Amino acid sequence: MAFKIPSKSSISIKDPETLFRDLRDRTVEGLLAQQADMLRKYMEHVDKNDIALELPTGSGKTLVGLLIAEWRRRTKRERCVLLCPTKQLVHQVVEQAKEKYGINALDFSGSARQFPMADKTAFNNCEAIGIATYSALFNTNPFFDGAHTIIFDDAHAAENYVSSFWSLEISRNEDEKTFDAIWQVIAQYTTDNDQLRYDQVNDGSLDTSFVNKIPTPYLFTCKTALTVAIDNACNREDSPDEYGYRWQMIKDHLHACHLYYTSQSILIRPLISPTKSFSPFQNARQRIYMSATLGEGGDLERIFGRKKIERIPAPEGWEKQGIGRRFFVFPMRKWDETTSLQQAISWIGKFDRSLILTPSNRAADIVRGFITANPATQKHLQFNASNLEASKKSFTQAKSAIAILANRYDGIDLIGDECRYLMIFGLPESTNLQERFIISRLGGSVLFNVRIRTRVTQAVGRCTRSSTDYALVVIIGDKVHQYFHRPENRDTLHPELQAEVNFGVEQSNVDNPLELSNNIDIFIDHGPEWKSADGHILETRDELTQSPLPSAEPLGNSVSHEVKFQDALWSGDFESALSSAKDVLACLAGGHELKGYSALWNYLAGSAAYLSNQPQVAQSHFSSAFSCASTLPWLKQMQKLISAQSTEVPVEVIYGERIERIEGVLEKFGKSGSLKVDRYLQAIRDGLASSESKPFEEAQVKLGRILGFESGNTERSGDPDPWWIFGRQGIVFEDYTATGDNPVVSKDKTLQAKAHPDTLSEEHPGVNFSVVMCSSSDKLHHAATPHTGDVFYISVDEFKKFSEECMTTIRVLWDAFQSPGIIEWREFAARKLTETQLGTEEILARLTSTKLSTLA
Repeated sequence: MAFKIPSKSSISIKDPETLFRDLRDRTVEGLLAQQADMLRKYMEHVDKNDIALELPTGSGKTLVGLLIAEWRRRTKRERCVLLCPTKQLVHQVVEQAKEKYGINALDFSGSARQFPMADKTAFNNCEAIGIATYSALFNTNPFFDGAHTIIFDDAHAAENYVSSFWSLEISRNEDEKTFDAIWQVIAQYTTDNDQLRYDQVNDGSLDTSFVNKIPTPYLFTCKTALTVAIDNACNREDSPDEYGYRWQMIKDHLHACHLYYTSQSILIRPLISPTKSFSPFQNARQRIYMSATLGEGGDLERIFGRKKIERIPAPEGWEKQGIGRRFFVFPMRKWDETTSLQQAISWIGKFDRSLILTPSNRAADIVRGFITANPATQKHLQFNASNLEASKKSFTQAKSAIAILANRYDGIDLIGDECRYLMIFGLPESTNLQERFIISRLGGSVLFNVRIRTRVTQAVGRCTRSSTDYALVVIIGDKVHQYFHRPENRDTLHPELQAEVNFGVEQSNVDNPLELSNNIDIFIDHGPEWKSADGHILETRDELTQSPLPSAEPLGNSVSHEVKFQDALWSGDFESALSSAKDVLACLAGGHELKGYSALWNYLAGSAAYLSNQPQVAQSHFSSAFSCASTLPWLKQMQKLISAQSTEVPVEVIYGERIERIEGVLEKFGKSGSLKVDRYLQAIRDGLASSESKPFEEAQVKLGRILGFESGNTERSGDPDPWWIFGRQGIVFEDYTATGDNPVVSKDKTLQAKAHPDTLSEEHPGVNFSVVMCSSSDKLHHAATPHTGDVFYISVDEFKKFSEECMTTIRVLWDAFQSPGIIEWREFAARKLTETQLGTEEILARLTSTKLSTLA
């Protein structure tokens, strides 16, 4: 047997660009101009540890990443891996590398135990580059623990892939035993309302958008008991496998984590992923983050836990030009959500395949219901994300097919005729409990503006992947509709996308849906009429510029200190963490839009001071958190950590949780027009004007909800009429709307009312109910007098007057409302409730000011 003597390669490898020219097995003629430009710019940063490359969708960033990886493998003898969000994209990249570019890339999708030994050997010996999913790196025993260069494709989409590695989430539906065990540990640190939500988990009246957090000092106090509870869960034979490895990553660092909870879910995770502590990531010589939208404000650094990432912006010329053409249609300019969704479903018949993106499984189920109800689409093949995980061929080769993907705004590229109809149903906002908490409870939505814009941009580009691609994009859902109809949001989009959206907004302002349908047909035909429209879009694009997002500069300045804070906290260096938190606050100072985020960082600084045994410093920062945003009810819990000298709770905090609930109701009305809110308020008026019990009671329930109370009713005979709950207090009504010559409140009616608190105590334990007889009669039967007890009375006319005052105030609040989590609106709402004497105690006092016995 002859020895194998290796021969030197004749390929020129001065840089990735010259390497490409000597790849003889490729089927593409040459690099695109923007690809060559990006590779040259990369060589100027070739020795940097963290580099971000921005190339628009469809401009060929995958080839750029492959060439950099192959060049570093050959010239530096490095192990190079390119990571993708999904297995389907891994397969796609490997196929492109081999068949189009002549680069030997190995497919490392799936379990590491199933990787072929020959492939593992070739990778470790630097003979070929690897392509894998994010989870192939971010796990407790990664095959790629010795990679020299790590390239993250679609880096903007990585947040959940990265953060989930340091996150433990417990679902009550899937593991009630563990959920209950943890709840018993944290229950003493939750609020009365939170305990009610836990107790009444099956009560449909409770708000489903709720999320709360255990303050860090309390979490630190109960960490031993919490550790025992989770250890026991991990040791159970029936516990999910993921418990073990996720708990392993955070178990010894609970002091650096946060515990978020709802009545259905518990999440434990750090604020920022501590990637510095993970050697397979940290020890790489170079990490490259590729994205079509890098964004500003330090969002990429927060996602990957890096203090600084060098950015290489899109090549010159791409600041105006986009990829492909989209025709946006906004049916909700003229019709409500239900009618618009029905119309959008009917347009599916114009296309072979359609893609529908939703922010949640619940929204996806709503869409499926409409599809099934439509005779024209009920027989279409339906696909979900798991169906497309390994391959998209089953979808792209089908006729009459619909893919409905929940919370997946990346990871699937549909090119050309594969799909030309895209529907966005709902705004891609928060995707985990931490995001929800910061947005809804801390008013910190400004932090995620970049992330939401990125998700929106990625979503609308799923079906336009090349310069000649075109797709119809239909926008449904109040939040996403309003997002595109606010000029300040459109101004922050890429100029080409701005022009497309502006054109769609104008063309959707029609009175007849047939006009929209005809315009869609013109777009599908892509004939002379559409060419004229396309020319208008191009002219508009050239006149537009992209504006920076508000507060992007201070957020960008603070991110390096935020990462330093997390790294110090993770390692137990509380004093350094406190110093970094103070640096963050210095960067955020003076920004009115950053009040909620400043409150968060004052809280984090106080927590670090508490952990480093500096109680006075902790007290100062907790007080400052209050000062930043006193309308945030979550901060009220921190009062217990402030000295007895500061016992006065600002009046705004008293209304905090109610304001959040009012905000949730107003959010459902949307801002597409006043029709929904006016219809809701009129339904209350009509119900209270009725002499029939059912509409009257329904009106009381609606009024309670819009006032920010837990509100409900039961239909069983003899059961209480509507009830309102606020914390541990409640009102239960006994309604008597009888008409006639001389109606009186009878003994039976009085006894029935008196028994209501006992009836409700089983379903609402711990709530102290006051009984209010709301009656059209001001006469009490003499037999009822001895039984009136603590039953109160309000006349129907007085209750109507009260409700009008309430609705007038709520209408003012709706007029000022724009979107959830805005501190300024919450402060305005608190002032307005104070001015109109609609505080919880004031409402209770008004409804219980007269005893029923006074009618005798």
